Amino acid sequence: MKNGLLAALALLATPPAANAQTLGPTGIAAAILQAYTARDVAAIAAHTNETNADFFAALITGQEDPAELFGGSRGAAGTGWNGKMLPARFNGRGHAIVPFAIEAETGPAGLGSGAAGRYMAIVLTLDGPQDTSWGFEDINYIRRGDYAGMATTR
Repeated sequence: MKNGLLAALALLATPPAANAQTLGPTGIAAAILQAYTARDVAAIAAHTNETNADFFAALITGQEDPAELFGGSRGAAGTGWNGKMLPARFNGRGHAIVPFAIEAETGPAGLGSGAAGRYMAIVLTLDGPQDTSWGFEDINYIRRGDYAGMATTR
């Protein structure tokens, strides 16, 4: 019963494919970051990938601590997003990478701050070869040179 409830919640939190296709990876990243700034777990969950669906279902039902999502430097970068981000780029593993902050010495800094450091980026994935809707995987650190060398189209 408990697993069935979690699966149902995860299914309800999954965005319609047409919406994700309309937004594209940069739009999906913006929606995730807007939800981060509002600390809206359900809105973030609506854009998660299949791998993270159970985690978000557990957050929504109170079985996971919100600090898992909003704590640490990644959570601080998401909740403190200044509205700026770079265009999506694509790595060789099929991920869309959307930088939105900088890992500065004193903590996350917004794009345009002039801070040195790696980019902090929303990482999106497709759940399978036939999937066309991007889903939230994680916030990762990306060296600026690595981002610059990534493909601009999928």
